[in-house]
Amino acid sequence: MTSILRLRHIQPADIEWMAAMACDPEQVGTHNWAGESRSVAEVEAQLREQLESGQLQGRYNGGLVVEIDGDTPIGDVSWRPAQWGPSIKSRCPAFGIALKPEFRGRGFGSRAQRLLIDFLFERDPELERIQSDTADDNPAEQRALLKIGMTQEGVVRSAEFRDGEYHDHFLYSILRNEWTPSSD
Repeated sequence: MTSILRLRHIQPADIEWMAAMACDPEQVGTHNWAGESRSVAEVEAQLREQLESGQLQGRYNGGLVVEIDGDTPIGDVSWRPAQWGPSIKSRCPAFGIALKPEFRGRGFGSRAQRLLIDFLFERDPELERIQSDTADDNPAEQRALLKIGMTQEGVVRSAEFRDGEYHDHFLYSILRNEWTPSSD
């Protein structure tokens, strides 16, 4: 049986597990760990402030909880603005995902990212492009981005400082005319 997967807005009750996950390198995963030692209380306070101010639900930046079977949060998806030129129409969301370890490698990430693409294109009819990037040493995410219909565009050299060294990233995108809403 296939689990029902959905994205939903972040609620105050989510802050505690999200902060705990963000502060634990094992939970958040190698490619989402910034290497910063912050307390769970600090991250909780930051997330609460962002939630209360509406920053977690903005047009160009935000986040949603990934949930299965109606009540089990398994991670989150988020987006931030990227801009390729001076026009506001040159802006596009760049997204990422973080899943709890026990839900990785089971197809939930691909499904959640596909739902996020649907969400972003459906809520903004003028949006032309959505992008994502992943580290050159993250083949699972590279496969996931291709699986959901994104195109690899190129390499962004020395994009991320992690584990004491710089890592290249691969850049992916999907354009509105390439997008077909998912049936998930």
